[in-house]
Amino acid sequence: MEFLNTLSGTLEIELTEAPERIAPNLDNMKAPASARIERLALKAQVFENDDLRPLTEEELERVVWQGPEIRLIGENGAAVAHRAPNGKSFTVREVLAAIEETERQTRGSSEWFGGIDVHHVFFEGLEQEDDNCWQILWGS
Repeated sequence: MEFLNTLSGTLEIELTEAPERIAPNLDNMKAPASARIERLALKAQVFENDDLRPLTEEELERVVWQGPEIRLIGENGAAVAHRAPNGKSFTVREVLAAIEETERQTRGSSEWFGGIDVHHVFFEGLEQEDDNCWQILWGS
């Protein structure tokens, strides 16, 4: 999992209603209370030489978690279990897909200034909570 914590990424969230500024003098965005998620995607990259680059196929296929299941905790605090496609381990690609799916299932019930949290969308890695449970770290 160490390699995953070297990645950068942005969770792109499209809503049914446009997000708005929390206050006129701040860039922080909030979702209207009635907004719902239409589309969500995690765009992960490697930070290297003071720049971002796409992950290589070799990096995406690197095994980073041994075990038939991984549990990820989304922004709303709920854990989602994911089964390893091969029943044994997870590659970087598979963990990134699991992170995206966890947020797809949980982000809609997160809360930030009265609506879905659309502000904490910068992937900052995973933090182990217990044997098979990892907190997804999101920054702003």
